[in-house]
Amino acid sequence: MKILKKYWLSVLFLTFSLICLICFNLIGSYVNQDGFLIEAFGFIPLFWLFIFCALLSFLVSFFISMKNRIHR
Repeated sequence: MKILKKYWLSVLFLTFSLICLICFNLIGSYVNQDGFLIEAFGFIPLFWLFIFCALLSFLVSFFISMKNRIHR
């Protein structure tokens, strides 16, 4: 549980990214009668944005915890 307290923001961003990926796959895509592809494209960049934010927040939290551990 201590890890969850330390990396809660990373877990939150990772959860959001997985939700975006699941929503994109559940909604699906199709070609309408005019030949246009209809899909929920907005979930793809959101997925990558949340993955990047999760990685960035994990690295920041990790380095802060390592810095605090060294200065003890």
